[in-house]
Amino acid sequence: VKGRHLGCAPGAKLASAVVIEGGRVLARILGGMDWAIGQGVRILSMSLGVPGYEPAFEIVVEALRANGVLPVIAVGNDGPGAARSPGDYSHVLSVGAIDSGDRVASFSSSRRFARQDDPLVPDLIAPGVKVVSAVPSRAYASMSGTSMATPHVAGLAALLMEARPQATALQVETAILDSCALPPGVPPERGNRGVPDAVKALQLIESR
Repeated sequence: VKGRHLGCAPGAKLASAVVIEGGRVLARILGGMDWAIGQGVRILSMSLGVPGYEPAFEIVVEALRANGVLPVIAVGNDGPGAARSPGDYSHVLSVGAIDSGDRVASFSSSRRFARQDDPLVPDLIAPGVKVVSAVPSRAYASMSGTSMATPHVAGLAALLMEARPQATALQVETAILDSCALPPGVPPERGNRGVPDAVKALQLIESR
């Protein structure tokens, strides 16, 4: 609004779906994810999840990957020792929340699973405390949650794809993860790889 609020990737084209209102939430979320594939999106940013590990998302997440879509998903706001699906899956880019002091928010979920592939979620952390976001009635408000952190990472992925259109979802994901650094004082169990560095991620894509 009047130059005060600008998204992470202002040049990105959005395909938005409302999936958590109207009942039958799980079916609606799955339908929305499938719809996104049909829209030809390259990144799926999902600021939602269902409590615990829900296997129903497995097929559609595999379909996203098979179609070259990068799923960037909030890990949840249930604190340490918990996570939400599909943000707790090993094959999505799972996002937790930090505040302006690079401290992991108390609400930000994290959980270690008994699996060899990507046992710890979230994969990385991003700003998610007192973030200005759009709200109904064409207004803006400051909100907190891993739902606020997830679009920062999705926006970074969009900028990298804009800079290098031929890069695959896997290449972009790998560059983001390899650019991360854990802030001082943040335990790995809470922040995992840490905070991504946009400039370093671009340099990593260019060097590969």
